[in-house]
Amino acid sequence: MFHPHGFRPFIVNWEATAASLIQWLQRDAVGGTGDARTRALLDELLSYPDVPRQWRRLDLDVSTAPFLPIEFRRGDVTLRYFTTLTSLGTPHDITLQERRIESFFPADDATEEATRQLPRASG
Repeated sequence: MFHPHGFRPFIVNWEATAASLIQWLQRDAVGGTGDARTRALLDELLSYPDVPRQWRRLDLDVSTAPFLPIEFRRGDVTLRYFTTLTSLGTPHDITLQERRIESFFPADDATEEATRQLPRASG
């Protein structure tokens, strides 16, 4: 999502999407649910070109919605999704490791139809 040669050029609302993702990671890193890999990922993402400097600090005034709209465009094809992040487990129960599941859902009928036409991954 962040790499200039990855999905980034195709995300219409990249700045809003990326800012929300950074805030989620910032809160994980500060809140204790993240680990060294979370911090390393955050550091890597913040090192990419054109990432605003203000994203380097946690902004507690920014609310993180329970879902995130993402719009992709390549040529004349536009796909609109929203993503949700589900956490399973509690950070206070050391016997249960927290798991996160991210799910993407079509945000409109055209995207739903286009998604149905995509080849299915096997395996």
